[in-house]
Amino acid sequence: MSRLRLMLFWALLLLAGCAEDDGALLIAQPDRAQFEAEVYPVLLRDCGFDQCHASRERFFQVFGPGRARYSPDLRSLDPPGMAELDHSYQRARSMIDPVNPQASLLLVKPLSVQAGGAGHQGIDSLGRDVYQFDADPSYLVLLNWVLTSAGVPTAGATPQPTPQPGPLPVPAQP
Repeated sequence: MSRLRLMLFWALLLLAGCAEDDGALLIAQPDRAQFEAEVYPVLLRDCGFDQCHASRERFFQVFGPGRARYSPDLRSLDPPGMAELDHSYQRARSMIDPVNPQASLLLVKPLSVQAGGAGHQGIDSLGRDVYQFDADPSYLVLLNWVLTSAGVPTAGATPQPTPQPGPLPVPAQP
């Protein structure tokens, strides 16, 4: 009798586990050109330090010019290699949650807890996270890329250019 109960238990467990999950793994497909033009330079500048995400010991890695290089064949200031761009893109997109993009690790990890982020060990000598505010122009580049990849409207997520001072218009004389 106990063997029958055990078989019934496993059969129910298997059926329950398959009831609502279609088994599809959702992977974000963010725009590669936008990554290379906008996101990669921000990640390289803000995250790609030897002690941070240019370290091979970390999962999230960003390699490139002026930082640690992915390939030993590249000199420090050579342009980014295709392998570096591919590797950095794949690691960045793996940090995007396609179901809940605002909760993506790429967004919450570098953002201070006070600004709604998770915070992380990447603090500067003053104890600050990478981005103190969710209105930081560099953070907004990441936010725009993540939300765009998920098909979320990005009104307000795109950094606005800073108005440049210029000559005042001269009123027309009648």
